[in-house]
Amino acid sequence: MATPPKQIQVAKTLDVEAVEQALAELWQETSEEPDEPEVVILRARAANLMVFLASEAALPQTQQTIRELAGAHPCRAFVMLADREGPPVDIEMFVSASSQLEGRSKKPELCCEEVTLVARGHFSSELPSAVTPLLVPDLPVFLWWQDLRRLNDDTFRPLSLAAERLVIDSVDLAAMNLDLEAVERLFSRKSKEVIAVSDINWARLTSWRALLANFYDVSEYRPALEDLERVTIEYVAPDSDANGIAVQALLIAGWLASRLQWNLSSDNSANNTHIFLARRQDGGEITLELKRLERPAIKPGRLAKIELLAKREEASFVVKRADNGLHLETQATVEGRLCPGSTLPVRNRTTAQLLAREMEILVNDITYEAAVRIAASMGQ
Repeated sequence: MATPPKQIQVAKTLDVEAVEQALAELWQETSEEPDEPEVVILRARAANLMVFLASEAALPQTQQTIRELAGAHPCRAFVMLADREGPPVDIEMFVSASSQLEGRSKKPELCCEEVTLVARGHFSSELPSAVTPLLVPDLPVFLWWQDLRRLNDDTFRPLSLAAERLVIDSVDLAAMNLDLEAVERLFSRKSKEVIAVSDINWARLTSWRALLANFYDVSEYRPALEDLERVTIEYVAPDSDANGIAVQALLIAGWLASRLQWNLSSDNSANNTHIFLARRQDGGEITLELKRLERPAIKPGRLAKIELLAKREEASFVVKRADNGLHLETQATVEGRLCPGSTLPVRNRTTAQLLAREMEILVNDITYEAAVRIAASMGQ
């Protein structure tokens, strides 16, 4: 839990010394606890986090996420708001410090820093030059990019070159009427510009992928799984596009196809279903269905059910979200016999918790990259 931040405006936005002095003063003010002289407040910075926004409406929630995140990853955070369509206004900079309330005493013990920069019109392109000199040396640098319409533009490039890892949330693609091609292009950049990518939406699929993979660990199931005839992925439509395929459905389909080495062909759409033809390595064909449905208990754009069906073996393998949306359930049927299943609670982790997990990973995820490449071709 964090205390409300103390914030001051910095007049000289491109003066590194002025910014550092303002942050030091804020820390000193936060450390002064006249009623609790024995309390020691540490100024902690374990990482640099750069956050880029294109919407002012996203600013309050983003700042709250950063303060929650700081409990697990104390950092110097830079929140950049670029209002490209607004009248030209030079960069405004504000610095703030918030304290984490630790332990049962709920006394502030950890002071974290946040620098907010707001630029409008053509001044938005100057945000990278204002931020990069303020990065704390010798600490990892993460870039949380929320402006998915402009991945790889002239503002993104210098910030990504300064970062070790890029964090996105592909669930936002639907809201922007974009597809996964925008993400796939990140993997085709020049070698010196390559950056490791984390997708918060991919992290939300961890339990789904683990439960599906568990079926393949059961020797009794393997003959049927190697002779699949149909795979059905059901999902709730994204908020913004009732006809669009949810990114989660595309990602899980791309993951299955890449791991099982399927070759996908044409997409035939009918009503609420998109149908693809997959060919296994042994030449067998699989019908892959991505089916949209209505489930009020499930958030828009989220998965509802995945079924793997082997008709000749009379077997089916299901992972589904419970009707109340609070659990994931597995079910296997082989030769008409219902096998023991499992139930896992749905981990509705906050954005801060998901982001914290991604900040613990520094290497590129080649499995995610392979899934995106196939999913991007499916979503075209």
